[in-house]
Amino acid sequence: MITFPVSLSADWQCASLFSDLSSAEQEWLFEPHSLTAKLKSRSQCFSVKVLSEQEFELSAEQQQLLGCTQTTALNREVLLLCDNKPVVYAQSWLPASVNAANNKLHNMGERPLGDVIFQDPQLTRTDIEIARFNTQHSLQQLVAQLKLPSQSLLGRRSLFSLKNYKFLVCEVFLPGAYLYS
Repeated sequence: MITFPVSLSADWQCASLFSDLSSAEQEWLFEPHSLTAKLKSRSQCFSVKVLSEQEFELSAEQQQLLGCTQTTALNREVLLLCDNKPVVYAQSWLPASVNAANNKLHNMGERPLGDVIFQDPQLTRTDIEIARFNTQHSLQQLVAQLKLPSQSLLGRRSLFSLKNYKFLVCEVFLPGAYLYS
């Protein structure tokens, strides 16, 4: 049985350092707009399955990455499903905030985060970072639980800002996801 949160510790690097990616991998990893919208356009039925939502203590390194002084955040972990098949594991770090405008991100339920944040014209995003997750990475426990074949996986992450509220979104493409075809 897998425990949450799933560790996404990896060698995250600037996307420009990945020169060996296929055109399909580049298309999906470097998608500048909503991944949710892109997945919806490729499937008949799109859904979100919440795996875990829990508060956690931000380490000094996580606070630095987020550029915040808050000590707690909500860790939201979901699967994005296309035609009932899990294709992306996503994890978001949403720092605790007293700002009501940001609290809507803390009560998403089965609603995709991408449907909310990409509607806001003030949304900004840092450069996308990429990581590889080999077959020995702890993320493979989730892959096994989903009864998917073990393989090296690709993920991306970036920091978003909405009206000075910063949060991190990591997305890992699961075996069988469109970018591997």
